[in-house]
Amino acid sequence: MQWYVYLITISATTVLGWFAFELLGRRIRAFLELRRKIVRQMLILGNISLPKPREMAVTSREIREYDESVRNVREAQRTFRNLGFRLLAFSENEPATRNALGLLGVNLVAAGSDLIKLSEAYPRPDTDRAGLQNQIRAALGAAEAAPAAPCQRPQRQNDIQYWTKSIYARDIRLSSNSRRRMEGRAFSPRVLS
Repeated sequence: MQWYVYLITISATTVLGWFAFELLGRRIRAFLELRRKIVRQMLILGNISLPKPREMAVTSREIREYDESVRNVREAQRTFRNLGFRLLAFSENEPATRNALGLLGVNLVAAGSDLIKLSEAYPRPDTDRAGLQNQIRAALGAAEAAPAAPCQRPQRQNDIQYWTKSIYARDIRLSSNSRRRMEGRAFSPRVLS
């Protein structure tokens, strides 16, 4: 063959490869980001305990704990339902990407429907949440304990809320203790010279 046939063949292959990569590359990156969010949320929200029966909460502290645990369960339910709908919408809107990922062993429709099942079964104590989470991980092709993106910093919103709650509790405790100590003393302001 002539040298120009090789040049045209290599150029055409390069252009077609670049076009195919651009066609699927962004969508695959979007799926990988969505999968990362799903796995991260399953790790964060996977160990939320169910609330005890409301009738068992007698003191105001137990009632607050009950209300907080109900809020956490509802938040987990809403999060898994939204992620499931996003995954199903992605699989419907991107059939080429769904088929390409299907060749790699990723089942987007099964993972999305399992996420919705997990959100519906989350508040019930008789369901096997760990089994559903394992089915979702298998359908997504994710490892058992896939970490969040290694290049991203972990979100520390819960830690910050915990610290502010403990600070507020400490301030309240200090102010009530300092009031008790100050009740017996006469208050004399300092004069700065």
